[in-house]
Amino acid sequence: MLDDLGQRIISELQKDARQSFREIGRKLKVSEGTVRNRVKTLVKDNLVRISAIPNPEKLGLNFMCVMCLEVKVGAAERVERVLIQSPNVYYLCGCTGTYDIIGIFVFRSPSEFDEFVKNVIAGIPEIIRTTTFVVMHVSRSPWEHDLDIGALTRK
Repeated sequence: MLDDLGQRIISELQKDARQSFREIGRKLKVSEGTVRNRVKTLVKDNLVRISAIPNPEKLGLNFMCVMCLEVKVGAAERVERVLIQSPNVYYLCGCTGTYDIIGIFVFRSPSEFDEFVKNVIAGIPEIIRTTTFVVMHVSRSPWEHDLDIGALTRK
């Protein structure tokens, strides 16, 4: 379980992960060493990863879609392994329900997406059917909004 200090440290890192442990400690009224140790533990325990989050739209990846895939029984993991080799796969998960795999894909253009479907999707024989939703606009994204850890972890 993540305690209050851990939540506040994550919140500070979400605001600016480049700020020093000393600066975070000053803001949270704890020592630099405490912050350093907590961050080291958060990373080691795989609770956070400190990285840059690119904004696909600003990078020219202006065509985004959600694709739902129905695959042959027992083939989901193999299809996922093939798909994650593509740099266009932004997010991919196995799920229950009508579809076995749902992904978010990013492209420069509709024609680039068309090529992906023809060259990648069509080349995976275990895929039975796809349903694609073109993203018209994004209301919440990881590059614009932080995950409110405190609100999510409160009982």
